[in-house]
Amino acid sequence: MKRLDVLYVFLFAVFFSYTAFTQELGSIRNNYVIEIPEKIQVLPGEPPLAAGTYSIGAGGYFATIGAAFNKISKDGIEGAVTLELINNVYFTPAGEYGFLLNGPIPGAGPNSRVTIKPAENKNVIIVCNSRYSLVFLNTSYLTLDGVGLTGPTTLTIRARYKNIYASNDCVQFWNNSSYNVIQNITFISEDYMRYGCGILLWNQPNSLTPPNNNLILNNFIKEAGIGICILGYGLASTSPNNNVIRGNKIGSETDNLIAWGIQSEITLNTVIENNIVQNIRYYNNYLNPGINVYGGYGNIIRNNLVHNISTDGGIYGGCGILLSGSPGPGEQGSNHLVYNNMIYDIQSSSMEAGACVSGIQMWNQYAPKIYYNSVYLYGNGNGANPEGSAALLAWGGCSNINLKNNIFVNLRDDSPYCSSSACFYTPTTITSDHNDLFYNANQVNCLVDYGVFDYHTLAEWQATGQDINSVTEKPHFVDPPYLHINHHVPSYLESRGIPIGGIDTDFDGDLRNVDPSDIGADEFDGVSRLTDIEDQQTLPTKFVLEQNYPNPFNPSTVISYQLPEGSNVTVKIFNAIGEEVITLLDNEYQNAGEHSTLFIVNSTLPSGVYLYQLKAGEYVNTKKMILMK
Repeated sequence: MKRLDVLYVFLFAVFFSYTAFTQELGSIRNNYVIEIPEKIQVLPGEPPLAAGTYSIGAGGYFATIGAAFNKISKDGIEGAVTLELINNVYFTPAGEYGFLLNGPIPGAGPNSRVTIKPAENKNVIIVCNSRYSLVFLNTSYLTLDGVGLTGPTTLTIRARYKNIYASNDCVQFWNNSSYNVIQNITFISEDYMRYGCGILLWNQPNSLTPPNNNLILNNFIKEAGIGICILGYGLASTSPNNNVIRGNKIGSETDNLIAWGIQSEITLNTVIENNIVQNIRYYNNYLNPGINVYGGYGNIIRNNLVHNISTDGGIYGGCGILLSGSPGPGEQGSNHLVYNNMIYDIQSSSMEAGACVSGIQMWNQYAPKIYYNSVYLYGNGNGANPEGSAALLAWGGCSNINLKNNIFVNLRDDSPYCSSSACFYTPTTITSDHNDLFYNANQVNCLVDYGVFDYHTLAEWQATGQDINSVTEKPHFVDPPYLHINHHVPSYLESRGIPIGGIDTDFDGDLRNVDPSDIGADEFDGVSRLTDIEDQQTLPTKFVLEQNYPNPFNPSTVISYQLPEGSNVTVKIFNAIGEEVITLLDNEYQNAGEHSTLFIVNSTLPSGVYLYQLKAGEYVNTKKMILMK
């Protein structure tokens, strides 16, 4: 149990520093009032650009991107226009704005869009020699299309690092810029140690009309301080509305050149879906979230894969998905929906007082809805992270939290600090049920950390009236740590969820069962371990190693066992002459209860008799099984 006076002292310090953090990004953008160049006025007798395709580059219809932008900015278009990039490389002019399209574009509309794309079989790169590569001011109904992320026709936009500016961004859409599409482009901002953005949509403090109804689709952000950012300012009436960030890849599998994945700040009804956010690293930030929604109302985060996030510094450690806000008017987050996300491999070695590891974290949120997510934390803090870790972490200023059908698993050891499945740092109003809560039991950890109270078992936590229909199980993933459930292994997660209106599919787009559904992001249609919830609460009275099933088997079989008490478990496979074939579990701590592990045969293993052995504390037992190919 924590001491209450220590808790309140820490919370004061946390709120002070967090308020500073949440204002920092906004202060960089919102307090910087850009002096917008005056729009060139239409001259009498200059016709609009007729519908059709126009080349840009050496020998093209327009010699430069700037010339094309000036034409459609002042004279407009007459029908759908395509601007094709025929050079391999374009360098922006010197100065602050790069290539600037000063809109609105006269004549642009739903049936008369401007499309900018590389010519067929051209690998095009736009290189920034200024602060920004491309700027679209008050520009609507424009499509920026790289055609493909690989292949003969591609577009890369690179912003070089120039420290004379506060940030170096690849593409910006300012103020009244709506119904635009940004798709199939590779973005590289060399300003990844500060706040250089791959894609930024925002409105300035003096703009009354924000960017709305834009689609950011299927892009690759290879290098950036912030991959994708939509930034509002002030009142709801001036907040970006109905923008969609879909199917983008933030960070590569090998490089560590992204500091912050996706940021949505003071926006309404933003949808962040089907993105991969990975290889996020700490570079001079307070924390480095995979996805952060700050303030705003009604934003949706769904079907995202967030993994491989690591920090070695910063005040708040590593975080998968963050719902953040401030206590100030208009900056508390409200009614955000987070579902069907897979989050794993979140690490931190920060020694800062507020540092922790979390899968889903929230600050200053009203009525957040957290459904069907799979969060799997593991690792060793080695004495760092003074705030420990939690698969679900709620700090102060939160109320009416709704948690259903989630997998919240935390196998971390952050000794001497607490690791828990769920942590509610201050008492709050919550509705939590039909979840899987599991943690690594030791002398400092707990299942649920609620204010000054630690709950070590599900039964203890259920006595508070929460999670009455929830379970506690370490899930069996098909290929750990990826979070699809092995449907061959009996599981408490099967058919233990509760249907939620409007959520009809899972992480993969597969239909969810109507009643009941499975717990977690993956609707796996597997084998149920329980026929009713009371069975789960009856613990075994002795150690038991069961006969594998099926037997004989090929190519896999399930080995089940019972533990009357928490134990360090080892499961090994031997051949008929006692030679070790594989270790399935190696001295892994497991709670009392029924457990299973899956043995998948590799192609080189011959048919024959094999032995499987269970060691649990002082208990040792061995049984035979037959592989028949």
